[in-house]
Amino acid sequence: MEIMKILMNKKGQVRTLEALLAVAVVFAALLLTRPIYMSYDNLSDYDVLYTMGLNVLVQLDRDGDLGRLISERNWAEIADRLSVTLPLGVSFNLTVYDEESNILNDRPVSSGVINSKCVASIQYILVDRSNFRFYVIRLQLSWMK
Repeated sequence: MEIMKILMNKKGQVRTLEALLAVAVVFAALLLTRPIYMSYDNLSDYDVLYTMGLNVLVQLDRDGDLGRLISERNWAEIADRLSVTLPLGVSFNLTVYDEESNILNDRPVSSGVINSKCVASIQYILVDRSNFRFYVIRLQLSWMK
């Protein structure tokens, strides 16, 4: 008799099916959506990227950390700090030159491939106060597509 009541209770079966359907809809929505990156292809985008790159370099150089990291040849830490400081959707490539225009970084300092119509190239002259050397930093920024 008790088993018959459980089998006849259609309300519980419908709720179970409803919960499974809701879970399937949520997972499908998560799997089918992807991050939306804004695409900019006009002249003002260059200005935005240039200003953003210059601000990032000034911020990293505020306490002399950037010069210290370059002197230590700590390219991984520089790449990590750039990745954290720049917004999502912006890829970068950084090259450091010494006073004789020799490239100092022995491996690429980048967040991926720069593949865009609009690439901003920022040159920043950095003076390391600890050993009185100067470096020329070239930071290239573009929007990811």
